[in-house]
Amino acid sequence: MQAPARRPTVSWLFFSPSGRAGRQVFILGWLFWMTLNCYTVASLALHQEDEDLFRLFSLLFFAGLTVSVASTMMMSIKRLHDMGLPGVLVFVLFVPAVSFVMLFVLCLWPSTPGPNAYGPASDWPKG
Repeated sequence: MQAPARRPTVSWLFFSPSGRAGRQVFILGWLFWMTLNCYTVASLALHQEDEDLFRLFSLLFFAGLTVSVASTMMMSIKRLHDMGLPGVLVFVLFVPAVSFVMLFVLCLWPSTPGPNAYGPASDWPKG
């Protein structure tokens, strides 16, 4: 008897390199982290006079930034897998001049139709 395939979860999307992620899920994940980080930056700007709140939002900003960088790497690996490419290419996102081009490619390049070596379908963990 074959084990049932794992169902996609939020933790899988944000923190696992396994499986595939389509364009829409990838873009929505990036927008989530951008929104969260923009909120903390705006809060820092608004609360410069209040030392306690400034410290709190500084801590939240650096914690959110750390988690979002790790998460966007995992989402980018899954997006590369969905395109049929190896996840090691995620390190191109750290090359300053090339990172914007790479981000646009990840957002616009179509998924590989059907199953590939990285999973059965887009937006699904590898079984």
